Amino acid sequence: MSELLNFSSNVIANYLVLLTIVVFLLAGMVKGSIGMGLPLVSITLLSFYTTPRLAMMLIIVPTLVTNFLQFYRSVDRVKMVISNKFLLVSLFVCTFTVSFFSFSLEQKTLSFLLGLIILIFVIYRWSGFSPSFGLGFDKILQVGSGAIIGAAAGFTHVWAPTIAVLLVIRKANKEQFVALTGLFIFVGSTGLFFTHYLFDLLDQQSLIFSTLMIIPSIVGFLIGEKIRSFISEKLFETLLMVFLLIASTNLLYKSDFISYFMKAFGKS
Repeated sequence: MSELLNFSSNVIANYLVLLTIVVFLLAGMVKGSIGMGLPLVSITLLSFYTTPRLAMMLIIVPTLVTNFLQFYRSVDRVKMVISNKFLLVSLFVCTFTVSFFSFSLEQKTLSFLLGLIILIFVIYRWSGFSPSFGLGFDKILQVGSGAIIGAAAGFTHVWAPTIAVLLVIRKANKEQFVALTGLFIFVGSTGLFFTHYLFDLLDQQSLIFSTLMIIPSIVGFLIGEKIRSFISEKLFETLLMVFLLIASTNLLYKSDFISYFMKAFGKS
């Protein structure tokens, strides 16, 4: 964390601080535009110049605050909470539990998991595959969905792939998509925060810096809401998917998966 917080003695540190502010501004814009993507975009960009572990720590507070804001600005909030109560409980418990064990993973393993999840998400969105079970989820499916979302996010702090797939399957409309995404990620990121805080996994410097990143995140979020009305969702999603494809390749490269695959393929 010192490479980002050493304001006075290192010009490069000043550059990284400004770059990180821009990262959260851009991630907030994506969040405001499509209702999700702050953790995914910010971790992806931060991972170009810092470790996945540090990136995962920095996004916790901005993710918590922006998703509370997103859900708070929606309608029928109480109804959404009640109708998804089993999913929310499962999501919180699994995120809280699994995120503790994520600290036992090596950096290359985290890079691989992040890169793989992002790549799978891109392939899924481009495939056009859209199974449907409707919005009437029963208790078992709610608990199972919450567990899957929580486990994936607990290890990687990334929510978009699993939540997007779930809401597409449930045929949520645009308003439901934005509101439920905010609700799910807010509840899950609350679990992440408590895990890091209660078990002293989030150092004071990281907590302070993460808290400061609330400002560019919210500014970007508000800008993104305006952008949403000027560009088509299809064009924006296409550009985002191209970016995520490049980002996932970078993460897989950092995990040595690509070099290992190429060596194995060469031997065959």
